[in-house]
Amino acid sequence: MLVIAGLSLAGPLACRAPGEPTDSEGGDGDVAAGEPCDPASDPVDEAACVALATDYLPMDSDEDPYGACISDGGVYELVSDPPSSIARIEAYDEIADLLWRNGAPGRDDFTDARATYELDQGLGSRVDRREDLHYPAIPESEWDPGLDPDKQCSDTDNAINHPDRCAGPAKLRPLINDAFIAGMSGEGDPNVHAARIEAGFVWFSYISVYKEAYTCTHTAKDCDSSWAYYTGGAQADGDVIGFAELVHDYSPSTHQRIFDGILAVRCFRDLYSVDDYPTYDDLPAEGQELFDMAWEQLDDALARGVAVALRQHLLAQDDEQCSEATDANWAFVQIIGEVLDREIRERDAAAADELLGIYALSQPTTQDIDRAAELIDQTIPCG
Repeated sequence: MLVIAGLSLAGPLACRAPGEPTDSEGGDGDVAAGEPCDPASDPVDEAACVALATDYLPMDSDEDPYGACISDGGVYELVSDPPSSIARIEAYDEIADLLWRNGAPGRDDFTDARATYELDQGLGSRVDRREDLHYPAIPESEWDPGLDPDKQCSDTDNAINHPDRCAGPAKLRPLINDAFIAGMSGEGDPNVHAARIEAGFVWFSYISVYKEAYTCTHTAKDCDSSWAYYTGGAQADGDVIGFAELVHDYSPSTHQRIFDGILAVRCFRDLYSVDDYPTYDDLPAEGQELFDMAWEQLDDALARGVAVALRQHLLAQDDEQCSEATDANWAFVQIIGEVLDREIRERDAAAADELLGIYALSQPTTQDIDRAAELIDQTIPCG
């Protein structure tokens, strides 16, 4: 986390070039829609943010509480082979080209995007079982004995009984599937359906990076998956895709802080080998403390990354360039606002209640939007 000083408010796909007509322009059953807007056109200024004393600092490691480790050069070093999660974020990127980067999508775009999403062992397969470790674990008495401990949300009863923990099957899967179906059928505003899918992917990425960082305590290669779910397999200054590209466009500082958090977890794993300490419970007290610091640093930075994406979409409601896509923009705000409610509520319940009231508005005023951005910055500062 950073503290703030003076923050200002199914195979290869053929992608359209910007401005190329889509089948939503006059196609049978399609709805004409305006151009999606780019809330990143005016990134947030976070130049005044500074790291906490407990944060891992890869380029200044003498000043942090970590020993010399593999991450100190600021480059992510793989534990094992390149993880399959890279391909899932590449699919995210292909879907972005089809649905929200290159003009209003048509039905064929949704169909192609859905095929990419549903590839065997692809993005959809992980959405379907993703757990949100911010919420309490499913009690062992309710486990399905035929499933691994890390895959208990694949059980239908567990997903129904623990919807917050089992965010993937209980919330993300229906959200994304319904948006795909609506887009493929040509009903309503295609930009709204695309925005809902994008928000779902941001949500999935947020909880996936966090989850894989924890399971790295007993499966070392999951450190690699945490890194890949954020960047798509790139270094901080490389050609990042997926959630990392979104955050980088809005706030390069927050992007670097998330990457530093990922490096902190990798540093922990280097200092405490899984061969010597195969689970979190096997770690000595100082090892558990170090991991807890690294995981918390990453969590705070991820929360700020989601918060920056949310505030930029909020502010875009008053941007003339977004005048034709305000419904889509607001759909993103409402979904991501719900995602961040837990984090904001833990810090300031009154602010969380006020924000939920703003998200519920159908026509927010400029004052509503500015107030929401102010509350977000106050409760989830630089990270």
